[in-house]
This record gives sequence, C-alpha cells and structure tokens, in this order.
Amino acid sequence: MRYAVKLQGKRVRAWELGAGTTEEADLIRQGKIRKREDGYELFSREAVNGSGQMANRGDYFKIDSEGYPYPNGREWFLENHRHLKEDEYEQLPRPLAVWQPEDGENELIGWLTDRGRLTIRDSDPERYFNARLWGADLSAAKDAVVVFYGVDRSEAGEILDISFNFVAREEFLRTYALCDEQGRRI
Repeated sequence: MRYAVKLQGKRVRAWELGAGTTEEADLIRQGKIRKREDGYELFSREAVNGSGQMANRGDYFKIDSEGYPYPNGREWFLENHRHLKEDEYEQLPRPLAVWQPEDGENELIGWLTDRGRLTIRDSDPERYFNARLWGADLSAAKDAVVVFYGVDRSEAGEILDISFNFVAREEFLRTYALCDEQGRRI
C-alpha cells in the first residue's frame, strides 16, 4: 500500500455552505453549485451525467485549481483543518492510503470493486474510475489517484466501509507528497 500526505503547511481556502458567502453566491450564478430543497449539489470536475456531488448546509467546500468546487463533510473538515483566519485554513498533514492502477490489486480496491462501489473501465481511459460518491456519479481518468480518507473495520479486522474519492493527477502532484505509513516523506 502506498501513502501520501498533503504538503506540509498546505493552506487552503474553504467556505461553509449556507453561510451566505460571496464565493458560494458566485458559484451558484456560474452553475457550479445548485441549491436544492435537501441541500446542495456541487459540480466538481469529476461529476458526470449532469448530476453534482451532494452536500448539506454546514458542510464545507473548497475550489480546485481549475475553479471547480468540491465538498468536504463538516465533521471531517473540522477534524482535518486548522482555521487560520477568515476563509483560510491549514490542512493537517495526515498519511492517507492512495492507489493507482500500476500499484496492482489490493484489499481496499478489491473490497470496493467486489461490492460495486467502484467500477474500473479498462476500455475508457478518460472515465476509467467510476463511483457514486456524495450522491453523484463521478468518474476520473486512468491517471487519477484514488485517495482513501478512512477505512472502518470490525473488531475482527473485516472491512465495514471505506471513504474515498478521486484526485486528478495534476491536482495530486500539486498538493500531495508520497510518504510512509507514519507520514515521513519518501
């Protein structure tokens, strides 16, 4: 298993959904965020089939380097970021398991594909990874990286659930560094 950590001191800008920020209003006008009766729909670059990633009022969103918003659940965001000032946060560097096709089969990918949570399309390198995440059908190119945010296991060690997402290759190279399981960069 390979691991990666967000670059030390990685500062990000983030906003709370429903807080009435200018950034949220601008993205709504651009059609990149849609308000719904049951929350919000955010159209990240991985969103396909016309549906966006679902988020709730109080969740946070960031904007990637290409101007697309993506959601972070409130609890996860607050546990993994330190507020600096206004809309600036520091993402705390924690080692996360990562996977790409050249890494070969592993337990986490096997569990996801066996349960239909992740589909891999060898015939379509532009939509190689496919999954329903945040209430939307997402896909990513074959050179993207699968980042595992959490793996819930039973007391016996059996996988119960996996939290993951896709990160486009350019974004991964810009914002992550490979490391060992303890977070030491390699």
